[in-house]
Amino acid sequence: MARPSKKSLPMPDVRDELLKAGARLFAEHGYQATGVQDIAGAAGVNKAMLYYYFNSKDGLYDQLVGRGISAIAGAVAAAEKPGLALPERIRQLISSYLSVVVKQPEIARIIYREALGAGERARPVVVEHFTQTIKQVSYLLEIAKVEGAVLTGDTTLAAYSLFGMANMFISSHFVTGRALDVPALTEHITELFLHGISGGEA
Repeated sequence: MARPSKKSLPMPDVRDELLKAGARLFAEHGYQATGVQDIAGAAGVNKAMLYYYFNSKDGLYDQLVGRGISAIAGAVAAAEKPGLALPERIRQLISSYLSVVVKQPEIARIIYREALGAGERARPVVVEHFTQTIKQVSYLLEIAKVEGAVLTGDTTLAAYSLFGMANMFISSHFVTGRALDVPALTEHITELFLHGISGGEA
């Protein structure tokens, strides 16, 4: 029996194909350089289906940005589980954060571009979410202080530094194509961070 073409895919599959095609093209070419017909052609469907599901190219792009923001929020949530000691909280955060790039590379690239100011549409939303994420991680560090962890310096600056270390490896991954070794990088970043915020006493 012949395999059905993408044009005859069930409706939910059409939506997924559009999201996949949009993520790939936006990641490769950016928002402005990607057209509705480009996305529809890559998905193998009529462009009317994009308007049906997302109303516009903007709507599809916003859906992808929303997925990226949700994934990062999930990484922070992994570190907020009750009962974790600070080292394990940091490991959970970094492991989950780096895993977003591995599991959703196109969406991660879109978010990264927007956050660095090279984005073309959603930067205010992404920056606002990142600012909130910094506040959440800073709060976790403040709690750790109350619980007896040896921490020096400003917890907000420490939170920025933590993400800064992770983002350096993500940036290198995007530029060189070198795979992210999530377990090894998680341990490296965690140990370096804990040693720094404890004033060398970790």
